[in-house]
Amino acid sequence: MLCSVMNTLTLCSLCDRPTPEQYVEKHHIVPVSKGGKDTVKVCVACGDQIHQLFENRELKYMSFEDLKNHPKVLTWINWIKKKRDFVVCMKRKK
Repeated sequence: MLCSVMNTLTLCSLCDRPTPEQYVEKHHIVPVSKGGKDTVKVCVACGDQIHQLFENRELKYMSFEDLKNHPKVLTWINWIKKKRDFVVCMKRKK
């Protein structure tokens, strides 16, 4: 198997890990359902975790800095930063 880090990397706004562009999503700071328009780029793992930890009604009242400094999020960030950077693995053609 040939593994390589993708060329186009973006830093996740939450965990600060370099992330291949295809694993980055725009996260609405205030949910769209609550009138949010502003976005930040986060890796898919962080985007999913935000929605596991908080409901939209909670996110409506949080700034991105509040979110980033929340104890639950800090625990997540400390955990995810210990994981390998994003790597794409594919089978070598014969």
